[in-house]
Amino acid sequence: MTLRATRFGPLLTLLLWVLPLPAQAQPSRDVEAYAQGIVLDRKALLQAMGPPPAAGSEVASNDLAILLWLQGSRTPEMEANTWLTLDRNPMLFSRALGVDLQQTTPTLEAGLMAFLAPINAVMGRFKRDFGRPRPFVQYPQIQPCLPREASASYPSGHSTWYRATAELLADLIPERRERLLSVGYHGGASRATCGAHFPSDVEAGQRLGAAAARQVIATPQWQAFRKDPALQAELETLRRVPADRLMMLTR
Repeated sequence: MTLRATRFGPLLTLLLWVLPLPAQAQPSRDVEAYAQGIVLDRKALLQAMGPPPAAGSEVASNDLAILLWLQGSRTPEMEANTWLTLDRNPMLFSRALGVDLQQTTPTLEAGLMAFLAPINAVMGRFKRDFGRPRPFVQYPQIQPCLPREASASYPSGHSTWYRATAELLADLIPERRERLLSVGYHGGASRATCGAHFPSDVEAGQRLGAAAARQVIATPQWQAFRKDPALQAELETLRRVPADRLMMLTR
């Protein structure tokens, strides 16, 4: 039997407040230490990402046209789905792997956040350097369906984060690469769907995230993390999830 949210929503909300939450698993050691000392090649990453489109260019014109089309075509369901990827949390890849990452793989989750930190730092620097205004700042007719952010638009931070996370996870669990990348692409695409970013911002973030993840994977720090016994035990748990039991990612 399926509970109708319109009837039972308040009751379910109350239960979430009064019922005890399961204890959150903890990493077996300070895995953040693995990521110390990583220095990314910003010049190579800039080359992989490329600059934002010039004002008045065909790409810039197409950016606006696509956003206007998306704004007139998106459905309430599409808008609601964009909110599912608003947070940058490895937990959002749980549906691709068939487990609750926060409860089942604490070493993996903590390690990912540590290795993503230098990628986030480089992405933030690029944003400040380019200073491209957000679509809704440049064009008042763009009405985003996600919270308006004051940071610059190029590259998309969400797109960078989601693609980099997908690539790092895929290096550890290559059997699920296609599913992980699907979540990674969706996390970026939702930013254009809702008018928070130009499509070219999202594409740049995908290129940056992929290139930065490749640099991280090539480091001795990442290779040492991969050999961590606690991580290997968690990865084995993920591999035991039968492929035919994995949920549908999109519909």
